[in-house]
Amino acid sequence: MSIKIQDLVHSYVRISQHCPITISIEEGSALAICGANGAGKTTMLKLLLGEVMPKKGQVEIPMAFAYLGVKNGLKPGLLIREQLPFFLVTEQKFPWPHFFNLKFEDLSSGQQRLLALWITVFSQKPLILLDEPFSHLDARGREHACLWINQQIGFGKIIIFTAHDDQDLKEITALQVLNLNDI
Repeated sequence: MSIKIQDLVHSYVRISQHCPITISIEEGSALAICGANGAGKTTMLKLLLGEVMPKKGQVEIPMAFAYLGVKNGLKPGLLIREQLPFFLVTEQKFPWPHFFNLKFEDLSSGQQRLLALWITVFSQKPLILLDEPFSHLDARGREHACLWINQQIGFGKIIIFTAHDDQDLKEITALQVLNLNDI
């Protein structure tokens, strides 16, 4: 299976006004949507999710997906152990057992992001969409995130993520880059 974006134009994705976006993403690969603030990275993800419609063109996503937005999606006041059953359908061993009896709000912003990223990446969905997955992560957290993403690519999943920083791209395998910065 693959994802196809054909002649996509949207007013918030500035570059698409000059050059409609056409791209195909195959199983076992990743797409990084890069650009400055306001370039349309999150809008591209919303187009893929079907939350907004393109001005022109079409998007074909014939598969189930997991999505991590800018917000982490866990309840701040609940214990981690109370929330995990709602998300996890993975055989992957939970890497932070010492988090089980902590509230999500008691974790640092980096720990919160890493936990939310882990839950999303290790979902059983064939497509993973991540909006700025590396935000709030230190070097070690980025290393873990890249390792997990590469593992999932190796298992044949498609990973699509947004990024500002080229540092976030260097460790990802089978990567295509869609640069949304103005021409």
